[in-house]
Amino acid sequence: MRLLIVGSIAIDSIQTPWGEANQILGGSATYAALAARLWSPVDLVGVVGSDFPPRFLKLFDKYRMNGQGIQKLKGRTFRWKGRYNADLQPKTLFLDLGVFSGFQPKLTPRLKKAKVAFLGNIHPTLQWQVLKQLSAPRITACDSRDDWILTQRRGFLKLLKRVDIVFLNDSEARLLTGIHGLVQATRVLARLGPKVAVVKKGEHGVLAASREAFFSLPSFPVSRVVDPTGAGDAFAGACLGYLNTQRKVTWAALCQGIQYASAAASMTIEAFGPARLLKATRGDVLRRARSFRNLARSAVL
Repeated sequence: MRLLIVGSIAIDSIQTPWGEANQILGGSATYAALAARLWSPVDLVGVVGSDFPPRFLKLFDKYRMNGQGIQKLKGRTFRWKGRYNADLQPKTLFLDLGVFSGFQPKLTPRLKKAKVAFLGNIHPTLQWQVLKQLSAPRITACDSRDDWILTQRRGFLKLLKRVDIVFLNDSEARLLTGIHGLVQATRVLARLGPKVAVVKKGEHGVLAASREAFFSLPSFPVSRVVDPTGAGDAFAGACLGYLNTQRKVTWAALCQGIQYASAAASMTIEAFGPARLLKATRGDVLRRARSFRNLARSAVL
């Protein structure tokens, strides 16, 4: 069963205290798909311009990421240039939405039958468009970003009542709920409509809540962070990729998926762009998750 991922596909240029990389593959859908494909074949829906390098399209095919849903339009591909400071806070240096500014996700008859779908951090109106095209999804999940929460709050809150899982980072969770404490904010998110709320805290781990249960996981200890771009998208993709393999999505399966997602996200930040994800295997993620569990068991309180 294939996993549907809808979101941005971009060309990034990134600067960090540890170096820089120019004109590399990026976008929320790209990172999510590269992590998800470790468990499930992916159907990718997005838009690129006439300047999008053919070698990137070949990468999608190579890694079980069906790109037939990618629209190819005349114009420039979404481009982002950013710089991270020592605290890994990003600053946008250049942004050109290009053809992404007019993106209208259209699903083929086959894609409309998707059972598991991830709506990346695109405009809530576009996320709604995708939801309305799905015929009978088993799991729907979404992400968002600060500016959508600020400017499209009502629409996003309406969307939350229709999805099963919401993935937000800590600042987005605080902004949406108005609650600073993340444990309480995560619990409140789970009462806004979705069955499960997952709050990503970066180097401080992740929280997850349903109306009945709560789960907390620290982050995997990474000795050297090279580039944090796309880690949250990779987290969501890996979690959903794993859940897509489960006949029944239980709370235990979700918690297991979060552990694998944390391992995949920790790999993402070890290299510029998606370079580490391109080399990763499912075995790599399983070994990292296993070593993390062993580390936690051996901790002395």
